[in-house]
Amino acid sequence: MESTADTYVGLDVHRKIVVATALDGTGHELAQEKFGPEPSELTDFLSRLPGRKHVALEACSMWAPYYDTAASTGAEVTLTNPYKTRLIAEASLKSDKVDSEALARLLRVDSLPTSFAPSPEVRALRTLVQDRVFYRRYWTAVANHTYHFLIARGIPYEDRLLKFRRKREVLRKLHLPEIDRGLATLLALEERCKELEREIHSAWVESEDGQLLTTIPGIGELTAMALVAYLCPIERFPTSRHAASYVGLVPRSYQSADRQYHGKLKRDSNGFVRWLLVEASWTHRHRERKGDVARTARRITRHRGSGKGTVAGAHKLLRIVFAILKERRPYLPHAPEPTAPTQALRRLRTTASQ
Repeated sequence: MESTADTYVGLDVHRKIVVATALDGTGHELAQEKFGPEPSELTDFLSRLPGRKHVALEACSMWAPYYDTAASTGAEVTLTNPYKTRLIAEASLKSDKVDSEALARLLRVDSLPTSFAPSPEVRALRTLVQDRVFYRRYWTAVANHTYHFLIARGIPYEDRLLKFRRKREVLRKLHLPEIDRGLATLLALEERCKELEREIHSAWVESEDGQLLTTIPGIGELTAMALVAYLCPIERFPTSRHAASYVGLVPRSYQSADRQYHGKLKRDSNGFVRWLLVEASWTHRHRERKGDVARTARRITRHRGSGKGTVAGAHKLLRIVFAILKERRPYLPHAPEPTAPTQALRRLRTTASQ
């Protein structure tokens, strides 16, 4: 039975404005306001509402500060999945006020598809690994840009010259401003990456899950901590298929009556973790050529092509990651030998079948 002492608030969050709608326990509108992005304005709005507050907002790119601000007032905050909020996504009349009211009404009847809201510590770890990947990609872009100038001027150079700090210093003797700018940028990016790697290593030392994942060949500290940041607590995924759906390593399915169609990979998924798993699966396949990941990828590649084989290898690696986090044990390259009672039971079954 609903309590009329509860107040349900829907927040439609944007970069410059927030539209909030408050309903009482019977569904009547108490207030609807538009205010700026300052946390104090949201706190002031919530403080003027009666009873226990329940707040809902969508998991957009800027949800974190509003979530923390609402939670600091003692309100119960729900983060909802915008792709699955059908009342909003498929509405013919769509505006900020309508969206915030829809969130409040769905929250009141407990019909919101929720999303996992990571803690501030987990969000900081996610930012850390994302920054490390971003600056390394930027380093590659600057290096390719510098190689372009060398090629355009017809200057011969050794393969992978820019990867070695001592070797590339000979390029400064050319006294070309565009080359000097590239070298200076590469040096600054390398220093920033080293700082981030030191922080990631410190987080890895304190993380038991991260240390378990690095027992898998092909997974280093960066990938391990990224998987910990995005997949843990692993208990929020009932099965490995749910984790694969979150990452986007399963196809979209369409089923009606006796017809069923499997389409492309899911788009509403975590592409960053999927990319990490694909890259890690290639390294794992190289180091464990007779392992389950490599054999699965080769089998699918023979029948369905290299693209699907790559996805199948990443999917298999994710299942291994899921099992290690669930069972909290290090990686085993082969399945454990059956125990003595199991072997005896197998012999009995074999004898009975004969």
